[in-house]
Amino acid sequence: MNSGESEDDELVNLCSCQYELEAQSLRAVLADAGITAVVQSSPFSALSSVHVPGSEVTLRVPRHQLEQAKQTIEVARIHAAAIDWDEVDLGDMPEEVEDLLQQREVIHGFSRVLAIAGLVLGFMILLICLIAVLVMSLN
Repeated sequence: MNSGESEDDELVNLCSCQYELEAQSLRAVLADAGITAVVQSSPFSALSSVHVPGSEVTLRVPRHQLEQAKQTIEVARIHAAAIDWDEVDLGDMPEEVEDLLQQREVIHGFSRVLAIAGLVLGFMILLICLIAVLVMSLN
């Protein structure tokens, strides 16, 4: 602790997160409530898609704001759990997303046709082989 820092301004751990995005989201919630928060991450946390042991990201707040920060996070958690995402209007879908969804449907439809055609072709080959064996055994 610096000589100019008081004990109340000392940063203490509020929580540890697995990913930096999670910690940054919590920091934004705290900032909206007027609470100073600092995200501290290890060099390994840049690998955000993979959890590496020792790569936890910590969220730190001033000691005098610790209890207020805990309450703010709990209130935000309760509010987030109460959101009915089926009722939230996210606006119109961008054209690029609509195009991608349509392309996906075409690709899935084509895949289904290929799967059925392969199944039918397989049965036909099996039937031809069976008929050939029967014809050869009768001769």
